[in-house]
Amino acid sequence: MEEKELTSGVRTIHQREAWVEGIFTRVKSVIGNYGNPQVSTCSSLCVTSLKNSYVRGQIFPFINIPIRYREKELLGLYEYFGEQMPLVDKHIYCDFVVHSIYYAENKEPASIKTMEDRARQIFKDKGYEILNFEDGMATITIDRKVVEEEEEFTNLLKSLLDGAIKMQVETE
Repeated sequence: MEEKELTSGVRTIHQREAWVEGIFTRVKSVIGNYGNPQVSTCSSLCVTSLKNSYVRGQIFPFINIPIRYREKELLGLYEYFGEQMPLVDKHIYCDFVVHSIYYAENKEPASIKTMEDRARQIFKDKGYEILNFEDGMATITIDRKVVEEEEEFTNLLKSLLDGAIKMQVETE
């Protein structure tokens, strides 16, 4: 019987760990050079250990990188989220977290609707096509070709950071 390898984003499952580590290194570099100490990400990718897996020492081979602003979620880069956001060869996903909605203490429907409408307009003005907007989290896609090009991905990530931080002020 011939063994068939799982592929996504033109990589076999065996090539993905190094690729994901490379993406994470680029994201950390952008954040480190961004010039805003209030922007951060995790210190390392989750590596399997004796407590969280049977086979140890591997990185779960999918992009799943949080970016925080003032210790709150700001952006999230990931490859899939179940059936809602399936793993596809064409793109990865990026979530924008709108703090005034996502972390709202007063979830009054009229107030939330006003903030969501304002956020949707900002996304539209920036040319982002929203796949999903729920509870203050808007999802867009990033073409995998962009992720592969270091300079293009760096520029896009800086632009996403600028836009996401600015949005926090504009939607308060």
